[in-house]
Amino acid sequence: EYDFKFASKSLLSLNKKSYSIMKLNIALTLLTAAAVNADVGYTPVNDVTDHAKFGIDVKNIQGYIEDGNATEAFKLYSTYTEGVNSRASAGKTVQGMATKDWAAAVPEKKDFDKIKKAYEAVLGENHLDSYTTDAINCDGTFDGYSEKLCEIAAKKNLHCTAISYSQYEGEKSIANSNEKNWDEMFAFWHGVYTEDADYFLDGGGAVVQGKRDKDFGTEYKKAALKALNDGQKAVQAPVDKEALQAAFDAFNAAHVGSFAQATMKYAKSLKDATEQSDIDKYFAEGYTYFRCAAGLFDADLATFIQDQFDPRGVKAGSQPDVYCAIAKKMAATSDIGYGVSINDLNLEKKLVNITTDCNITLEAPSPSKPKPDSASGTFGYVAAAMSAFAVNLFL
Repeated sequence: EYDFKFASKSLLSLNKKSYSIMKLNIALTLLTAAAVNADVGYTPVNDVTDHAKFGIDVKNIQGYIEDGNATEAFKLYSTYTEGVNSRASAGKTVQGMATKDWAAAVPEKKDFDKIKKAYEAVLGENHLDSYTTDAINCDGTFDGYSEKLCEIAAKKNLHCTAISYSQYEGEKSIANSNEKNWDEMFAFWHGVYTEDADYFLDGGGAVVQGKRDKDFGTEYKKAALKALNDGQKAVQAPVDKEALQAAFDAFNAAHVGSFAQATMKYAKSLKDATEQSDIDKYFAEGYTYFRCAAGLFDADLATFIQDQFDPRGVKAGSQPDVYCAIAKKMAATSDIGYGVSINDLNLEKKLVNITTDCNITLEAPSPSKPKPDSASGTFGYVAAAMSAFAVNLFL
């Protein structure tokens, strides 16, 4: 005889166990998501994971350039022009980002492309794609230069391309009072943020900012994150346009700091280099990183650095000390861009003897500069909330 009472108890017990396992899986998923978001420092409201995957293409292209054989060259061009992981259908391949017509995107706003025009005033039109393709092929404006110089220039300019597109999305968010574009700005700045751990943080400006912060003991990457979070709050309805613009300006200021540091770091490496391969490497690295923020720097300073530091220019070869020439110009420029001063860069942390080497005076970074919130302070509540929810699942 079948024992229905025993069977019912067994099924109930099994269901309770299954339910507990299900609750555990949900809790672990939520806690994992909270940990990822706390590490990243920003939680997009919109799903921009596909946008962020452009960073995988950037990383792969950089690898293909470094390998430098015919097979990899084919992969390189197809990835750069057509995209593999980036959103090719939306024109957001790496080359598509490099050639984006900002003005056509929001024709009703006359000054929408003002940042792009500031870059063009220093670097010329089509300054992203032409520089990358010439460097990849080591021809055009790079004709006659070493493979090492071309390789480094091409690889680093891909970061500049990502930064440019993050700026484009920021401008579009302001023009349209659109939170989606603001989240996309984060995606193109950060790169992959939720999956594919091998590619986490690759491709955009964030990875470069993190490295320079380690060099100089600064927090420009955190400052960029704070700006992103401030902008995310401002773009919520009702949109605070003034606060949104202020957040975008702060985001750009953080890039001025990081890429001014990069310019000085590699100018010093160039000064100290003795082997030709190292000279070529640091010449390309320092100059290309300058290009990433050229349109954000003070116009006179940017033009000066362009004239002194471009390895393809006549003036570059005749300048015996690019390092101190740029340091002196920066020191003489009270606002190097978006309110940043040379004193804010903490250059002496890495470039210990810069004041004596270059005969300049530096002051300690201003304590009045706003300190970015820590990841735990800004996002700890996410983990705490998720932890509480996970515990409640078992009550």
